[in-house]
Amino acid sequence: MCGWRSNHTCPESITMRYNWCMSRIVTEVLDLASEQGGLLTTQQAQRRGISRLALSRLADQNVIERLAHGVYATAEGATGQHSALRAAWLSLDPQRFAFERIEEDPAGFAVTHRSAAELWGIGQLIPDKLEFVSTTRKRTRREDVRLRRRAITGDDITVVEGLPCTTIERTTADLIDSHEDLSLVTDAFGDIEFGKVNFDRLRALLDPLAHRNSFADGSDFVRFLMSGSNEFERGAIASLLSGPLKPLMDSLRPQLPHLVLDSPSSPAFQRAMADIAKKVTPDLKIGNVEALHNSAWSALGMSAASRPHKSDGRMKPNEGIADD
Repeated sequence: MCGWRSNHTCPESITMRYNWCMSRIVTEVLDLASEQGGLLTTQQAQRRGISRLALSRLADQNVIERLAHGVYATAEGATGQHSALRAAWLSLDPQRFAFERIEEDPAGFAVTHRSAAELWGIGQLIPDKLEFVSTTRKRTRREDVRLRRRAITGDDITVVEGLPCTTIERTTADLIDSHEDLSLVTDAFGDIEFGKVNFDRLRALLDPLAHRNSFADGSDFVRFLMSGSNEFERGAIASLLSGPLKPLMDSLRPQLPHLVLDSPSSPAFQRAMADIAKKVTPDLKIGNVEALHNSAWSALGMSAASRPHKSDGRMKPNEGIADD
């Protein structure tokens, strides 16, 4: 018994209840933060029944840390990779949880340009600001954040390190479109793993940028980007040689530049494929190059949309092959 009258609350009970409440709050905060790379916003916490005052007290007790206005982090979140970028992204839409934004509106705010290149881990394009692209207009008071508005679709957005980010192809095109030094863009492109590039999409994005950069078209631009990286070229060749085309490609290394650099719909590519088809061993039983096309496009990560077809859906060796 604490000796107080019955109409008073026992001090020990108050302390116990306070400690219990704070313990519950700490658990809720840590659980929420763990779902978002160690970060949370004030408004997100309020949706979980946690007040601003409670967050402030936890910060005073060093349970969490203020990273930016309205954004807190656990010790792990504050020191984690890309923590400043994550905090800025959360602050742009502080009400919704991260999973809601990624599932419902990935193009709402996505990492872009130099920040995207850094998130992908390519190149040496050090961001001067934290850059995001959005389909809607929004202002921010943060001087370290740059917002760009563009009619971008989900096809150009993917999730990298838990953040919506422009794809490799869109990032490359955006850097070029914003007049970055092409040598720096080429270096960044050379850091990309070969299998991660959708060449059809990259060519389409580079087509409207080609002439102003003194290239004939998107394919010509892609050749330039690839020519500056021996590592990328070796990766491309290794990708081809390690797949189902290995026996064939081992004997046809001189043809590899055509397969890697030329558009699948170009006469040069078609001629190279027809030449290869002539040399296919009989046990593969390929009477036309359609099956060979399928394997090549799959190995190159290219879509079926670029495949040249005849009316019957098949192409025979040497049929429809023209000189450049």
